[in-house]
Amino acid sequence: MIKSTDITQGLKTEIFGKKVFVFDTIDSTNSCARLLAECGNVEGTVVYAEVQTGGRGRLNRTWISEKGKNLLFSIIFAPRMKERTYYLVPLLISTSIVRAIKMIVPVCPVSLKWPNDILLDSGKKICGILTELTYTIEGELRIIAGVGLNVNQTDFPPKISAVASSLRAVAGQPLDRFALLRDILTNIETSYDSLYTNPESIITTWRSNCSMFDKPLRVQQGDSIQEGICKDIDSEGALLIEDKEGTIVRIIAGDVTSVAVNTQ
Repeated sequence: MIKSTDITQGLKTEIFGKKVFVFDTIDSTNSCARLLAECGNVEGTVVYAEVQTGGRGRLNRTWISEKGKNLLFSIIFAPRMKERTYYLVPLLISTSIVRAIKMIVPVCPVSLKWPNDILLDSGKKICGILTELTYTIEGELRIIAGVGLNVNQTDFPPKISAVASSLRAVAGQPLDRFALLRDILTNIETSYDSLYTNPESIITTWRSNCSMFDKPLRVQQGDSIQEGICKDIDSEGALLIEDKEGTIVRIIAGDVTSVAVNTQ
């Protein structure tokens, strides 16, 4: 049975991970963190689980994870600024995870995919991030950021085996999941003030770890599909793509896939 001290032992942060709730099995760490936030639990509170029976990613997709192999956790953020902070939190988290991965597996070829994925150079996904908004009973905004990171899993169900992988697949050996989580929390805390004092640094770091730029892609937004060349992200983390007429289109949310652009 995992204990909170498995995560917090040696952790030197002041905010993130100072309060940790640990579950063997839970429906969703994000759902639990949402309830805790609404009841007034402090910023930086972490909800961790070995198994999620209702784990989910973006667009209500199911997140599949083998017990005892990966990292499944959610963090409560209490933003001092509202809309812009919401868009930048996933960028802060994803770059913090990439830095932590490179600390423990320096040769790991990871890159960021807008808006919330971390991929290996093979294109297989190892991490997803889901951010949701809620409010305390006093009406104060909270951001719940859920992370699913494949660490030591080597066998995946047939329906995702072609698109999912793990850090162990690159490292060739089991990794210390909780040392990795401590590094992630430390990196988040180290960069956290930049959300307010130097947000451009978060965007610049995200850009430097993204492999999407200047490549053709398709963005699906409900029944609408937009194709073009990925050009950049803007100051609020929105995706900028150039369509075949040369117009820059700003995408706030959507499902992105790499495709060949039809130039006919």
